[in-house]
Amino acid sequence: MREKIPLPEKYQNKVLFKKEPIYTSSLQSSKNGDKVYSLTEDQINEIRSIRGETVELDPGMGGVSPTKIRQWINEGANLTSLDLMLTKNCNFSCTWCFAESAPGKTEALSFNIIRKTVRQAADIGVKLFILTGGEPLMYRDAKEKKGFFDVVGLIQETYEQANKQVRLLVFDDVALITPKIAKMFFQKGVGLCTKGDTLDALLQDYKLQKQGAFNEMMQGYRNLWEAGYGKKDSPPIVVNTVLDHTTFSGMVDLHYWVREHGMEHSIVPVHYCGNAVNDDQEGGIHSHHVKVLYDLLAKIDKEEFGDVWTPWSAFPKNKNCNRNLSGLHIRSNGFVTACSESPGPDETDVYTFGNINQTDITSISKSNKLEEYRREFETGYGQYVCNPEVCDLYKEDLCRGGCATRSAYSKIDYNTGLIMKNENPLNYSQLREDPLCPAWTILAEKQGVLKSGLLDEVHQFLINSSERIDKEKYKVRNFLNKTDNQRALFK
Repeated sequence: MREKIPLPEKYQNKVLFKKEPIYTSSLQSSKNGDKVYSLTEDQINEIRSIRGETVELDPGMGGVSPTKIRQWINEGANLTSLDLMLTKNCNFSCTWCFAESAPGKTEALSFNIIRKTVRQAADIGVKLFILTGGEPLMYRDAKEKKGFFDVVGLIQETYEQANKQVRLLVFDDVALITPKIAKMFFQKGVGLCTKGDTLDALLQDYKLQKQGAFNEMMQGYRNLWEAGYGKKDSPPIVVNTVLDHTTFSGMVDLHYWVREHGMEHSIVPVHYCGNAVNDDQEGGIHSHHVKVLYDLLAKIDKEEFGDVWTPWSAFPKNKNCNRNLSGLHIRSNGFVTACSESPGPDETDVYTFGNINQTDITSISKSNKLEEYRREFETGYGQYVCNPEVCDLYKEDLCRGGCATRSAYSKIDYNTGLIMKNENPLNYSQLREDPLCPAWTILAEKQGVLKSGLLDEVHQFLINSSERIDKEKYKVRNFLNKTDNQRALFK
């Protein structure tokens, strides 16, 4: 057993604020048609245009754009994407890992089950496979003598024989990517969602619980760039970052690094799940941190990289998660769930639709239970920010309630604005409201209950923490989401 790596001393007492209310009085639900986000037709078209131009295999949107998925559904595909958690074995022991993966874990899908599932998937309309772990490169079926690239080959050959197209997205921690593996990824056109939380080597080693992990990852990235990733016409590569009270201060510099190397940046705030279930989050990331960060990153992207987007949703670049629209996740133990992080059978049976070791994917995709769940997901919105009456993002199918997993495990305290652990996993579909959506901050501003000067304070913290940013150029917080009238109100 590895010796536990301690949190670096400079982060040990770091909180983004003391556990004090960020609301001066209780937040009220919207009434009389008041909207958190009221979008013009031009703004709606802008969001759809940006998403249409976004490279495919984007993890933040369930692999492809919402418009594309809707098209596939209308053409008769009941199941368009399938996640395969190949193994729980991993080279790291991440402090926040939702799957509680670690070195030496033996739980894995059998290659025979994968073969059977892939063949059926091709028949019922699946067009995207997302391969995860653990670390997928560590997948082994000793009995069949098969590994990760055997799975990749199986998927591509099956679809080629059926004269159908398929896309592949792999979630990988980068550290095991040798020059040879990087070339194989590139040649096979595999999209990558990679790992990168910070440019602080000591902090990254702590997060992954392995000495030297940061250096291993950087070498993996160099191998990928040498193979061709990060260039204009390369397969897509996205850096996935877990945002918490320790990584927040370095997020701006990390974003510069990501974009300078031709990669996209996916940011996922931490929530009470997996290894992070007991994490003290009340003094950590909240809606207003996400709001200020996204506003700043959008301005940097526009000014420094010519990439224009306006932050509205709970994800950077207005992405949303479409996995609950027509996708499923198969865990390494065979259980088929709504998504990789949705509450599993040990928490509730509602979001588990069978086990691939006993029931085939065709039957599961056509089951009444799955149909009922999707119907519930469409109507199970909240009352404050995540519903079509108060948010045009929701109304226009531009956001599906942010991250449903965060709604399952975390919730906002309407009296204080702080994040609390949610004890009702059914909020995943029934009362879905992502507690870290920037809309909470917008609503609090509109109601005049957000603590004065809080957003400017967070903005200044980010500016002061960065070694890269032009502090004079970005010293003033921008108001990207406000109308002219609102700007006047908030001056």
